[in-house]
Amino acid sequence: MNKKILASVLVIGMLALAIGWGTYAYFSDTEKSSGNVFTAGSLDLKLDGGDVNVVKFNVANMRPGNQPKGTFNLTNAGSITGYLDLVNINVTDFENVRIEPEIEAGDTSDDVGELSSVVNLRLFVDYGKDGWISTGDNVFFNGKVNTLPSSFDLNETINAGESLHIVALFDWWSTAIDDQAQTDSFVLDIGFKLSQTK
Repeated sequence: MNKKILASVLVIGMLALAIGWGTYAYFSDTEKSSGNVFTAGSLDLKLDGGDVNVVKFNVANMRPGNQPKGTFNLTNAGSITGYLDLVNINVTDFENVRIEPEIEAGDTSDDVGELSSVVNLRLFVDYGKDGWISTGDNVFFNGKVNTLPSSFDLNETINAGESLHIVALFDWWSTAIDDQAQTDSFVLDIGFKLSQTK
């Protein structure tokens, strides 16, 4: 037999052997996980239903015996649970003008008013949403306005789609320096912050 024929037979035999090996099969099963989607949740705090500055108080002619009150309605319009704190609290006093009764009562300052030091403030979480302090409500501040800290770590839970009421109740009870506060004013700024974690 000539070498070319022998080589051809050998190649054909090897091909047949390779094809034969390829026809053997083993059990198998394939599954897949595709199209996995990840979407971020949201925290969206609404104050009295909106995202704009809310002026809750504009009290004129305040006097001893006054008790102005306002409710801040805080809603979590996002999709995940948030925790509410009060931040950036600031009180700014104004003397405006010292009139005779103030001077006679001992008011010597032309720069800083005394109104925030005679007006008491109670801040509370109104769980019952009735506007007044009830059993179980969280009264987290009760003191003169000028002693307010700059923040409160309330960690009050507001679930997605739910709301929380915080009430500010001011009381001007009789004090020894009431006359020093005549014509004075103060501006109160309060920030509300909703965070993911406590």
